[in-house]
Amino acid sequence: MSAKYFMIQGTSSSAGKSSITAGFLRYFANKGLNCSPFKPQNMSLNSYVTDDGFEIARSQSMQAEAAGIKPTKFMNPILIKPSENNLMHLIVNGKFFGNMTFQEYNSKKAQFVEIIKESFEYLSDKNDIVIIEGAGSPAEINLYDADVANMGFAEIYNIPVILVADIERGGVFASIYGTIMLLPDKWKKLIKGFVINKFRGDVSILKPGIEIIEKKIGILCLGVVPYIENLYIEAEDSLSLEYYDGIKKIISDKNNFTAHGFRQFKSETWKNKNGRFKIGIVYLDSISNFNEFDPLFLDDRFDASFIKNVPVQDADVARYLNEFDIIIIPGTKSTIPDLKKIKKNGLFNCIKNYRHNSDSIIVGICGGFQMMGKDINDPMRLESQESSIEGFGFFDMETVIKKEKILFNRKYKINNKLDFFTDKRYEEIVLDGYEIHNGVSSFTFNTAGVKETNIVTEEIFSDFTGKGIISISRDSGNILIGTYVHGLFENDIFRNIIVSALVKKKINDKNDKNCRNKCDKNLIINENTVRHHDFHYKKVKNYNFELLADVLEKNINMTSIESIF
Repeated sequence: MSAKYFMIQGTSSSAGKSSITAGFLRYFANKGLNCSPFKPQNMSLNSYVTDDGFEIARSQSMQAEAAGIKPTKFMNPILIKPSENNLMHLIVNGKFFGNMTFQEYNSKKAQFVEIIKESFEYLSDKNDIVIIEGAGSPAEINLYDADVANMGFAEIYNIPVILVADIERGGVFASIYGTIMLLPDKWKKLIKGFVINKFRGDVSILKPGIEIIEKKIGILCLGVVPYIENLYIEAEDSLSLEYYDGIKKIISDKNNFTAHGFRQFKSETWKNKNGRFKIGIVYLDSISNFNEFDPLFLDDRFDASFIKNVPVQDADVARYLNEFDIIIIPGTKSTIPDLKKIKKNGLFNCIKNYRHNSDSIIVGICGGFQMMGKDINDPMRLESQESSIEGFGFFDMETVIKKEKILFNRKYKINNKLDFFTDKRYEEIVLDGYEIHNGVSSFTFNTAGVKETNIVTEEIFSDFTGKGIISISRDSGNILIGTYVHGLFENDIFRNIIVSALVKKKINDKNDKNCRNKCDKNLIINENTVRHHDFHYKKVKNYNFELLADVLEKNINMTSIESIF
């Protein structure tokens, strides 16, 4: 193997391993080196499809972007998706391997270790540097015998390890000391230094503690990384509403727009919160790929939020959600259990009532799209113990959950068939997106414009082979959109299309004497507000990778880093 390599491990989950790894990748890539991320085993419901149709964790695709390369299946050979009844949905080498218990998984560890080694050695032959990210904490003493995610993997290749500790959580020195002391001697010697992450204040305050801990463990501190105010790096796995509170803080601070690669929109339309389009995203327990909504939180034309429950009395249910311009039902790893949950907590009925609002727009993505149909059937019980469930019935569509997973990363274009997307500027627009689903959905009538009970359902988006992948219905003035495609909101032009359609709708509502619910007669809005928006999602991500790399270079002893591998 020709590459040099080192590993980032953490004293706990969310210590900052993913972002520190991304920062190092950008730092070395800026030096002209070919770099690649690698994570032997990841556990996450957020995944991504590579160009050649393999599924990996979203965090490794983010790190590949930081390194300036395309994601490949070799970057994450084992992906575990938590499922119902203590089962794991296992992805091996980018393809579905099976549903199994933790015990069954451990019984096959020898087989998986060989697969992990093949991927790592492939990347090591193709790159100058491979930066490996661990998972959770290396000091999970109950898992030592089966460890392939942290020290168990590092031991195979004698990989130097840097330990990251999050001081924001408190108890940073105890976490460093405890982690080191719990490791067997053969693993302790692999740790070449530690980094304290997310520090606020004067570093000199930490020096006495650093000196004491260095003497106690015999390992040097390689740097103290300051807390980076309003840094935007995609969250790795579990959805945290605090994560989105942080994103909202970024756009609320006007000084951050020029500093972080985008600017506050100047139009009076979005001068205050009340003038922005309100997006409600239904919170699902097994929500997947929630990162695709980050642009809606970052783009200041939208006021996006998650809807977790129904905080109203029964009498108010009919009006609840009516404040939103769009409701999004997101993707989920467990469609039937999540649909049961929203039926139980009242959101199901709220969404059905919202549909009868003539101003409503409902978007379903992947599992959310399946929920919008009449029935979901899982005859093999792949997702749960339930074999079937009734959906919203918005589309005359049935879905069957199958073992074979559909994986695509493609380019999509727009067919201008309904007036929601009739702007001629968008005829030749190409959109990036990807599909990850076990369900296969079929309509009980032709989806190319055949009317049934006053509903028109049409293929609006198609790939270049002409296969339809988005359906739209118009019924009594409301709009229903369903798609299996993830990542559409990450396209700047797609958000512009949505805003353009909403602008037209607002103008029509404003001029409609019978307009109800969301009409705002004083709203200053016109088509010019759509075309001159300065937010570019990819530029924002790139700027933050550069910012992170710069902070690491200034606060970590890079000479020591380069000397350990």
